[in-house]
Amino acid sequence: MKQPNPQEYIRTRARKLPIDECYINEGWKKSGLASILIVRKHTNNNYTFGVYLVDIFALGTKDTFFNFNVSKSVVSELLDRMQGDKFIKTEYALIHNIIYGGNEFAEDNGYKVCKDFKLTQFILEEDTEDIEFIDIEFGKNGKPFLIM
Repeated sequence: MKQPNPQEYIRTRARKLPIDECYINEGWKKSGLASILIVRKHTNNNYTFGVYLVDIFALGTKDTFFNFNVSKSVVSELLDRMQGDKFIKTEYALIHNIIYGGNEFAEDNGYKVCKDFKLTQFILEEDTEDIEFIDIEFGKNGKPFLIM
């Protein structure tokens, strides 16, 4: 059986996979940088995941990448490597609001989000009213705050 093209699969079918787990770094509010991992499970017990680095002070999604149809051990290895940031399991609604809210704040202030988000956005749920709204402060006192 032919293996599907990962980019095409993500664009057309990733949202149909159930979300298995979501993680975020513990100090994201204070640091202004949210490191996020969203893991979706395939019927073959493999996983597709997206990683997002979101600057909530100004720039929105600064970096993002994915891995497609990998074993649980690949996901575990990634989490182990990221543990310097003390990752905690969290609800999907929180990370959805951080990513989409951060990107909207950035674009409203003239910044462009990472071009790779055009693909990895499909690992997220669609941004609709079905997702619980969580009020998150972006910027500092409502204004972009760039850290050099």
